[in-house]
Amino acid sequence: MKIAIFGGTGDLGRGLAITFAAAGHEIVVGSRSQERADQAAAGLKEGYPEGTFIPMENAAAAAAGEIAVVSIPYEGIESTIPPLAEHLAGKVVVTVVNALKFGKSGAMAVLDLPAPSCAHQIQDLAPEAKVVVAYNNLPAAALQERHPVDSDVLVCGKSREAREAVVELTTAIPGCRALDAGPLANALIIEGMTALIINLNKRYGGEASIAISGLENAPERTPSH
Repeated sequence: MKIAIFGGTGDLGRGLAITFAAAGHEIVVGSRSQERADQAAAGLKEGYPEGTFIPMENAAAAAAGEIAVVSIPYEGIESTIPPLAEHLAGKVVVTVVNALKFGKSGAMAVLDLPAPSCAHQIQDLAPEAKVVVAYNNLPAAALQERHPVDSDVLVCGKSREAREAVVELTTAIPGCRALDAGPLANALIIEGMTALIINLNKRYGGEASIAISGLENAPERTPSH
């Protein structure tokens, strides 16, 4: 599968790009200019030489990708997404964007967004896309190093078909299990939990992730290689 990734130079975007490439997917690296895309693809190739990383400008990447991953700073949503909306129509678009700010007490979720969540804002700007929020809470460094991540991925989106597609995609991440957590209305919860995880990591050390216990009929986690 061709997966377009916008924001492949950020920690989480880079980690997902390397992880999906290691699972055999072709990664289309989108950026604002061909030069920046070339640089991003070269950096990913250094991180995982065996992977296929194809650099393109954003619009071309959106058109080429069968599925898209948006991993950009939340401040860039309004300028980045509208030019891509036509190319993303009908496609599953996974957002890992978190709106965070930092103060003396630690990381905090930004509450005064132009939409209920970053995922909602992306959906509003690309109304024909099938937006799903997932992967926000995974440890980026572990993904970049291709270490198994014993974690659950909470998946929210208004399309059940799109949620199922992301659940299937998550089998590419060793140690993970994707759980269908319902509609896109819950995206703000998943995005906000990232602030909690950052604060826990800072307070107690390590790389925390989310694991849900007590589910009787949930799928097994992908085996760790």
